[in-house]
Amino acid sequence: MRYFPPVRVSVVGVGYMGTLHARKLKSIDSAELVGVWDIDKSRREQVAAELGTKAFNSLEEAIGYAQAVVLATPSDTHGKLGMHIIQLGRHILIEKPIAINEEEASILLELADEYDVVLMTGHIENFNPAFITGKKFVQKPIFVEAHRLTAFRDRGVEVSVIEDLMIHDLELVAQLCGTDVDSVDVVSAPVITDKPDIAQVRLKYSDGCVVNLTASRLSLSPKRKMRIFQKNSYVGMDFGEREVEVARIAENPAEGEVINWGGKKIELLRPQVPDSDPLETELRHFIDCINHNRRPDNSSAIWAVKMCEYIIRHSR
Repeated sequence: MRYFPPVRVSVVGVGYMGTLHARKLKSIDSAELVGVWDIDKSRREQVAAELGTKAFNSLEEAIGYAQAVVLATPSDTHGKLGMHIIQLGRHILIEKPIAINEEEASILLELADEYDVVLMTGHIENFNPAFITGKKFVQKPIFVEAHRLTAFRDRGVEVSVIEDLMIHDLELVAQLCGTDVDSVDVVSAPVITDKPDIAQVRLKYSDGCVVNLTASRLSLSPKRKMRIFQKNSYVGMDFGEREVEVARIAENPAEGEVINWGGKKIELLRPQVPDSDPLETELRHFIDCINHNRRPDNSSAIWAVKMCEYIIRHSR
């Protein structure tokens, strides 16, 4: 088995998510956290002291020490900072969204190809064990409903709830249902900030599939759930509790509980969901892509940005 020395990684931006990345990188044997940088000097020094790593004095120093960079700055800076880091030949994991608009996202992909670096978007729900387990039961959705609700927090407010929260489910829906959307209906409202803090979106697909998405950053009770209905079966994924439930017409029931409903036998399954850490899995995947020269598929991340742009333009 080939040995790969730890990949030297800097974290740029150590707010909430950046700090989580830095802590996790510190514990991953295939990575070496070489330091952190943040525009807030006291913040970068605090995180560096906590983790026993270097607090870089400049962005350029943070890039210079590293083979790879985790970019976790505010969303509206991802495009330009990401371009700069790629042009210096560094691999990069950009926290979602990959960029604030489709144009910047496309440029990032082009530059990653030109400079031959790994570019990955940090859509962490892709590595949530509930999604990994649940999507195995998804075949051809006809109706999807997703709710993503959080309490108000003083981060992510540079963008609307659509780019902050709903983008997670848009990116997942692209994988489950495709991207051939015929129409989009939007209802949203700014409540605390000057941007939409709550939004409901309905996507209608050319094949008849309907997707309803709800996102709010004003909820007292957090919720991250997706329900998928398809012919003869239902799949429920709870991303927060990391649980999956499946109900399907039983042909040869052998795995779960069976109930009679409407003259049909319905098999109820609660598949075992692995006890894995999505952030650690995501970072290990990033490092693995670097070591084995693999290029992550960012197409669903870019489509999610494109849809966010459309939804925001049509918000009312």
